[in-house]
Amino acid sequence: MIRNVAALLLVTVGLGLVGAQLEVESEKTNVQPISRYFIHFVNDLSIPDMTVHCKTVDNDLGIHRSLKLGDDYQFNFNYNVLKPTVYWCKVDKPNAYIFFQCFWPEKNSTWLRDRCRDGDVGTCTWKFKDGGIYLRNNAANTDELVHTWINM
Repeated sequence: MIRNVAALLLVTVGLGLVGAQLEVESEKTNVQPISRYFIHFVNDLSIPDMTVHCKTVDNDLGIHRSLKLGDDYQFNFNYNVLKPTVYWCKVDKPNAYIFFQCFWPEKNSTWLRDRCRDGDVGTCTWKFKDGGIYLRNNAANTDELVHTWINM
């Protein structure tokens, strides 16, 4: 009898834990998907000029030269779930550069979405500083170092 009660208690507690986990998972999935993204590049370097060149496999956004301190180059797009796009950028400053993905589709992670979420849109703000390339974490209101410069 005691064995049956103990088994029933374990099953009940186990089901409660599974239910709690499903609630947490459903809360994650109830987050509104982001359908529009705004990508910003901000020159926060101590030197005056930098160059940004971004593109996808299908679209070259062109070279944007001489971004002065505080300048903001930006573009935006609608996220296509059926044909997600990766945006690559090369950023040059005197004596250093970086080539990186500024936007990528996420299937198994929400790292980028979590940082770029700004209400129901995505605002990914990449800041170019002397120490490297930082991504603005909108939720935490901080800049996070993502890449360091490659010296030439």
